[in-house]
Amino acid sequence: MRSVYIQQPLEYQIDVEGESWNQGEVVKGQIRIRNMSSKTVAVKTSQIILAHGLKKAFKEGTMVPWEVLEKQVVAQDIALQAGSELTLGWNFNLSTDCPITDKQGGLYLLFGGDETLTEGGRLNLQINLHPILQNYLQTFTTQFRFLEKYQKRKSELTEVKLIPPDSREYPNMDYVLCFLRIHDEQLEAHYRFKMSGLGRTGEKMTVTKKNREIEQSIPQG
Repeated sequence: MRSVYIQQPLEYQIDVEGESWNQGEVVKGQIRIRNMSSKTVAVKTSQIILAHGLKKAFKEGTMVPWEVLEKQVVAQDIALQAGSELTLGWNFNLSTDCPITDKQGGLYLLFGGDETLTEGGRLNLQINLHPILQNYLQTFTTQFRFLEKYQKRKSELTEVKLIPPDSREYPNMDYVLCFLRIHDEQLEAHYRFKMSGLGRTGEKMTVTKKNREIEQSIPQG
């Protein structure tokens, strides 16, 4: 993937190896800084920032409240001759519980000069759930025939909504919310089951709703 940002007299071009990544993988590539003027330019700071942003802010045209995860200063206090360029490598190690890409937002690479957070280029990254969690959820959808409705970020976890099949095995279950992550080499899972049942209010029978919650931690290795 590639993105270009021009901040006269400099042009920043970022190249990223790959199109999508799983939690826990490495995002890497190169950045090229080119002096487009006919004079030597002093470059104080050139940096790349890995940050989480919400799509809603982009649509509304408001300042994005970036949540910075990591920052790399790739060049500092250098002089670029007229028409010359500098190419530098960079990489970010994604944590195993970093935010995934969902409908609300995702991770971005921000790149440019001193004020990269407000005046710089940006490139949206497609981040998927950790492979261990993908396989874990596949057990629900294939073996137990649950339907996955969505995945979204929830604090430091990923929330997944699963709908049970229409069968006698789950007569009172409306859905289950799974809050998942891989952290410190352990699979952490918190389940919230939404259950329906019949209750009595005076002489009337009513449908009651209640939650049942289970937590577990499974070592990986």
